[in-house]
Amino acid sequence: MGETFAQWNLVQLAFIAVFPAYIAYIRVVNGMALVSLYVYLFVLCMPAMFIQMKLGGYNQKGIVGLLSQHLPISKGVGVALLIDLFLTCLYVAPLVCHFGMYAIISMIEQPYVWSGCDNIWNTEYCVDIHQKAQVTGINSETTYLVNGVNQKKTTPELEFFHNGYLELSNSIDNVTGFPVWNFTSQLQNVGVSLLPVTLAVLWILVFLFTAFGARVSGWILFVLGPTFVAMLLAVLGYGYNSLDSEHSNNFLLSFYNLDFKGFLQPVDTRVLVNTVSEGFDLLMNSLPVWTAIPVTLGKFTGQGKISRNLGWLLVIVTFALVIQVPQLAMAPYIGNLEAKIKDLKVLKEGSYNVTTKGMSIQLVFSTMPAAFAELEIPPVYALLFYLSLFICGFMFLCVAMLSIVDNIVDSLTTRFAKLHDRKHCCTFVTTFFLMVAVICLGLLMTTRAGFYYIILLDQSVTRLRFITVFILAVSVIIVYVKHTFSIVERILISIWCILAATATAGFWLYSFIMYLGYPLKYNGHEYSKVFDLVSWIISAIPYIAIPAAAMHSCGLYEGSCKERMKYMFCGSQEEPRDYQGYYPAPEPSAPPAYSYNTNSYGRNGSMLYPMDDIHNKNGYDPEMEPLDTRLRSSRI
Repeated sequence: MGETFAQWNLVQLAFIAVFPAYIAYIRVVNGMALVSLYVYLFVLCMPAMFIQMKLGGYNQKGIVGLLSQHLPISKGVGVALLIDLFLTCLYVAPLVCHFGMYAIISMIEQPYVWSGCDNIWNTEYCVDIHQKAQVTGINSETTYLVNGVNQKKTTPELEFFHNGYLELSNSIDNVTGFPVWNFTSQLQNVGVSLLPVTLAVLWILVFLFTAFGARVSGWILFVLGPTFVAMLLAVLGYGYNSLDSEHSNNFLLSFYNLDFKGFLQPVDTRVLVNTVSEGFDLLMNSLPVWTAIPVTLGKFTGQGKISRNLGWLLVIVTFALVIQVPQLAMAPYIGNLEAKIKDLKVLKEGSYNVTTKGMSIQLVFSTMPAAFAELEIPPVYALLFYLSLFICGFMFLCVAMLSIVDNIVDSLTTRFAKLHDRKHCCTFVTTFFLMVAVICLGLLMTTRAGFYYIILLDQSVTRLRFITVFILAVSVIIVYVKHTFSIVERILISIWCILAATATAGFWLYSFIMYLGYPLKYNGHEYSKVFDLVSWIISAIPYIAIPAAAMHSCGLYEGSCKERMKYMFCGSQEEPRDYQGYYPAPEPSAPPAYSYNTNSYGRNGSMLYPMDDIHNKNGYDPEMEPLDTRLRSSRI
């Protein structure tokens, strides 16, 4: 069983829930895609967040512990979600490192790239921006329509981020060491690559912030959340206050144009599908609705009736408020940059994508530095912009690692009684080994071929997600129906959730089918067949855990074949624990009766164990009744 007290309060949860906003920097939507995002948020995500966070708070367990107790045959779904989350952290961490390096360089010198041939980051690849305006990366791809599908071709002018900063190799096979940065005098004195060091420092910080448990981490994240929002609002305020408001407004009007083509003309389905897909991609890649995180968030916010019924709503509302703030903060800078460079063509189709279907990294790595340079923005705002992005990504890594570690520790302490009284030590050691593993695996993504592997993981992790969504939805609905919540609530929410999960899985399946035949490409390089096979193996790894964990649960349970089948589908109210000759001290079954104990009164004459109000109806919560219907008459 998890902690019996709330480790986070609702105010902390509201500020911690801003962490999904880091995706809004690199996945951009506009116009009708934004409308579709909010429709999906309230139609598809609300029931899933409600059920998962309520079950986590009520049972005080993570996703693995919850399914292990109530539906052991689906235990592997929880394990698959943990593996999926671990792989996501693996490729997000190098991106967060780049965000941090941009912030550090902003403090050292002005990060003004593409301001001419004397800029500090583009010494070797000097390009006159007034002659080749597309170098800023706003429209670094030319979009062609082939058979109703957008095909993109990278323009040759955009070379700095790949070659000047990353020193990117020409293929994924060409791993030729780490990039060494010489574009500032301070970095020239170092003489070695800082990217692996930055990755190690990042994970050490995550370790220090998470190894001491959710209570300590909650207060740290509670401070980082408002800090991120304040920094981003400062950048936003300066942009709208100091830059030309007419250019900012024109860009906003064109970017957020509500084009109803495809909605009013159903014949043109291509526009409609592309529009709704953009909003869906941003939502599902930012809000962790079908991951291992929601159940853990519910657990951390406690078992109280108010927290478990309102926590999910705070997460939804916070996401709705912050998801567009990064784009609004960048709008005045991009709008004024577009106006200053007249021949700059801005891609107004909601995608700044320069890779493949997926992340759009050039917006923050190329366009915003160009805007800071050409508009002569004070360096402090460049620092605040990249520092806000770093903090937001860092918060995601902390929350994700907290979810993974909490599930692992709960499984260990539940299974082995010797670890039950050493939970804090177990948390520390588990976090340490996870950090070592993620640093070792992440070093490959800090090499000169690193971004090829980042894109490989990004495409692989999300490829088969439609399987996880549907199986997870069915599993949590079964567990939810078994509980003693209101019968009307269980019926309505379960129906809503299964419909929402079916629609969500359908969108993921459609995306899978649409891009099934397309080869994986990045920076003009097409991945070989070997790495295509590697991508499929990575996609399948989480799903191997589903049957493996089910067989493990069946093997651990002692009994006849019939009893094992009943256990696999119905679970057990008793947590399996391997005592191995160790038995913890028994807890008292009840306080001593005051009528027979002369020492049951304190110094002030009050009873040490008052029992007169044990049946007080005002403190009675029917949802806390035991799941066994034969015991519902008991209030103790």
